[in-house]
Amino acid sequence: MELLDSIFIFAYLAAMAGIGIVAYKKNKTSEDFFVAGETLGTFSIAVLWFGGEIGGASIISVSTDAYNYGVSGMWYILIIAFACIVFSLLLTSRVKRLGSRLNVITYPSLIARRYGEGPSNIVVICAFIANLGFLASQFVAMTSMLITITGWSMPVSFVISTVVTVFYSSVGGYRAVTYTTWFQAILILLGTFVLGFPIAAHGIGGVEQVFTLPEEWFDFGRNGWATTIALAVSTTLSYQTGMAHYTSCFSAKDEKSARRGILWAALMVLLIAFSVTFMGLAAKVLMPDLPESVSPYIALIKELFPVGISGLVIVGIFAAVMSTADVSINCCAANISIDLYKNRLRKDASDKSVMRLGIISSFAISAVAALLAWWKQNIIELLLLAYTFQAATLFIPTIAGLFSRRPTRRTAMVSMSCALATVLVWLVGDALNLGGIFSVDALWPGLAASAVAFAVTSMIEKPNADDERRAEEFFGAAETPEPAGQ
Repeated sequence: MELLDSIFIFAYLAAMAGIGIVAYKKNKTSEDFFVAGETLGTFSIAVLWFGGEIGGASIISVSTDAYNYGVSGMWYILIIAFACIVFSLLLTSRVKRLGSRLNVITYPSLIARRYGEGPSNIVVICAFIANLGFLASQFVAMTSMLITITGWSMPVSFVISTVVTVFYSSVGGYRAVTYTTWFQAILILLGTFVLGFPIAAHGIGGVEQVFTLPEEWFDFGRNGWATTIALAVSTTLSYQTGMAHYTSCFSAKDEKSARRGILWAALMVLLIAFSVTFMGLAAKVLMPDLPESVSPYIALIKELFPVGISGLVIVGIFAAVMSTADVSINCCAANISIDLYKNRLRKDASDKSVMRLGIISSFAISAVAALLAWWKQNIIELLLLAYTFQAATLFIPTIAGLFSRRPTRRTAMVSMSCALATVLVWLVGDALNLGGIFSVDALWPGLAASAVAFAVTSMIEKPNADDERRAEEFFGAAETPEPAGQ
């Protein structure tokens, strides 16, 4: 890495810390800190979704999978694009409307208004676990990049990447990530699609050179269809219950901005899927024997990209990591400071105390995620673990509760509890290498337990007066049309 590239990279890291401080000073209320004051338009929503979903973990892991296994590595990002479209068409308008009408700014708070505190507590647990997984995956991605760029040892790279990311993310809140993602999306698209693809193609002697790789590199099922299908189902269902996705809807200025922003994000995701996969294949052609700890994506940039451009492109990946990490930290902090502290322990808590707790809890959460990342350094495994908790436990009660008056508090509670217990049992069985039924991905038994428990309880449980009151209030807000002109 040339001096000019290094200057770009470390100047960027310093600038991110500065942006976090600026955003901190502009945050006056907890609503500012957690949902940017509900003022974001189509472009901001698009880049927030894009930056949150196509983080450094996605780019690094997909390009690495393309390097090691071929085009089957593309599945993860393709699935993300599909999941974005489903959320946009199915939930965006309804979630934004409910957030505005019911004055809620977190996903667990929305569930509490529909079902009560019991089910909402389980949502807090699952959302917290999932976002820890997402955050840990970003720490792993940034560590991989620093090792490749600087040649530093893994422990040193891990500590530096974690400290920089945590500082920026913890003090600035959702407003800080909005500031950075405006240009972060441009940097990512510039680095991967506009510059990355043509430079990589030219560097290996033309696009046709990737077809000199063995035939199995072009097998879309090489990673195993069982794993691919589990990832597709868990990702798509998890997206419909992802706390960060509800947060982006709450932060939008209106329903149209939220819906259109997510669809634009899906288009950008598709461009990244193609570009990053090609760059992984190109790296395999050009450098077939890279060490396992080195990122093929970063190695290709160092090898082929001109001085200055390479540093600029890598800066974009750092921005992606930080944006995704910031969203994850923000969601976990909201779980603690709003969903637990303000909504359950101290309903009269001031905005200042909620914001202060949000910052403190951000640092604590990041420390836990760092330990998880150090223990389990496989990015896809971390992401799949996070998606499984959300998809299996929360999908059925959430979607049913958003569109049907029939489900009761007890129905949701039983369904979520059975699914969560099943997932935990399966994960323990797999960790202990018990084999047999525990070799099946935890998503499937967890989802089955949720469905059976939900169906059975729905048949025998009748809504009581409290269930009917909550449903009437909830659907009264959901079915109120958006004012004309928005």
